[in-house]
Amino acid sequence: LKKMSIIDVCVDKLVHAIKNGVVYKQYCTALEEIKAVPGLKEQVDELRKLNYQIQAEGDDINLYDAIDDIDSKMDELCRIPEVNRFLEAELTLCRQLQSIDASIHQGIQLDIPDL
Repeated sequence: LKKMSIIDVCVDKLVHAIKNGVVYKQYCTALEEIKAVPGLKEQVDELRKLNYQIQAEGDDINLYDAIDDIDSKMDELCRIPEVNRFLEAELTLCRQLQSIDASIHQGIQLDIPDL
């Protein structure tokens, strides 16, 4: 059995804290709600994939058409309360993780030039 480093122990504790926190629990609840409606999770995932493709392949696609497409799909899906709760919970969790990441980077003073 390999002995865990102090960093491994702290990361495990951080993951445990996140999983036991309100933000993550709300995310899990919201995720279960959209999974409970047949086909809804798949629709949300398709929207998320489209959003990612627009961001990743912006130069290779017609942005106006893609944004119109995603806007109309988003309007339709956001009329469903479970979808709104899920997307809000996901955004809150992502912001929490970004904040943790920013705190780590600031705390160790990694020398990265401003972009």
